[in-house]
Amino acid sequence: MIYRIVFIVFLASLGGCSIQESQGELLVQQSILAHGGLKNYTHLQDFRYEKTSYNLDAQEIINDTLVQQFEIPRFGTTILITEDSLRITLQNESIQTSKPLDSDPQDYKSIIEGANFVFFQPFKLKDKEAQIEYLGLISSGFSKRPLEQIRVTYPNSTDIWYFFFDQETKYVLANAVDHNGKISLILNDSLQWHKNLLVHSRRRSFLSNSNFELIRLQASYKYKMLSVE
Repeated sequence: MIYRIVFIVFLASLGGCSIQESQGELLVQQSILAHGGLKNYTHLQDFRYEKTSYNLDAQEIINDTLVQQFEIPRFGTTILITEDSLRITLQNESIQTSKPLDSDPQDYKSIIEGANFVFFQPFKLKDKEAQIEYLGLISSGFSKRPLEQIRVTYPNSTDIWYFFFDQETKYVLANAVDHNGKISLILNDSLQWHKNLLVHSRRRSFLSNSNFELIRLQASYKYKMLSVE
């Protein structure tokens, strides 16, 4: 009898996990639609933007500024243009550079992939390897309204990602990453439409605790959409 009870509890727990996964995937689908739809994302072409990063020290004083340009001539291809006019093209898994590099090209590949992952949310959550768990509604100190929250993990990474969505509009309003116990919480302070997609305009990154309470400002980011020449 006891084994039967344990088995029933086990099946119930599996059912609960399945419901959480389906709720999370549904929320991502709704958010993708709110941000312009998957078709507009997968048909990207001639998409250009400039990202300015301001890194701050422990006293929240800017100690470094980095300007990068990203071009997407077609879906699946991204070109990073650095401040010294170096052009690095990532097409699928292939890297090409405009001149010989002093560093490992894979470092630039990671930069481009990381930039795409952060910039194109929630579309990047369609990655088939993303394991999504719906955590429900939360009240937080960084939003006046309750937010829907999901937890996202990947098979080959120990990082744990959290995404926060406006309950009504389904916009992505914030995300957090737990990297070996260090948690960064990034607020999407403003969004903008470009090429029929709702993307970042201004963001701020904070060091936070496990309850997503802000400790201090670490960096801020400004995104400027560029026209095609």
